[in-house]
Amino acid sequence: MDNNTKRTQLELKLGEQLNALISASHAINVRAAARFDSTLQPAAFLLVRWLFSFGPTSATVLAESVAMDRSSVSRLVNQLKSLSYVKSEISPDDRRGILLSLTELGRQKTLNALKEKESIFYERISKWDDYQLEKFTEMLRDFNKSDCK
Repeated sequence: MDNNTKRTQLELKLGEQLNALISASHAINVRAAARFDSTLQPAAFLLVRWLFSFGPTSATVLAESVAMDRSSVSRLVNQLKSLSYVKSEISPDDRRGILLSLTELGRQKTLNALKEKESIFYERISKWDDYQLEKFTEMLRDFNKSDCK
């Protein structure tokens, strides 16, 4: 087998594993979204997760960061605000700007929803030694660098 063929096969195997990771992650995210609030669409939980991870931001940045159109983000944010999960505040840096952030209720519900997701992933890595976990983390960080902000 020549090097090009071997490389192609390795890339296909990697693609299969990435697809399995993405699929499993999506399924877990949908379950976590339902645990957060079963009356909301899973897309609303995507916004909540972003705010939880990165903190207060404008609706424009939020829409760009999660690759959703502004009208969808606006509709979902309004639902989250009506349920007291998200709040709007005037930006301290730009008094004309509005920042969205999680309320304490939103943060608590997010933490509770993420416990299930974390437990599933922790279970999968529980038998790895520190070297394996460190190497996997480094490789994922390198792989994800092109997508960083």
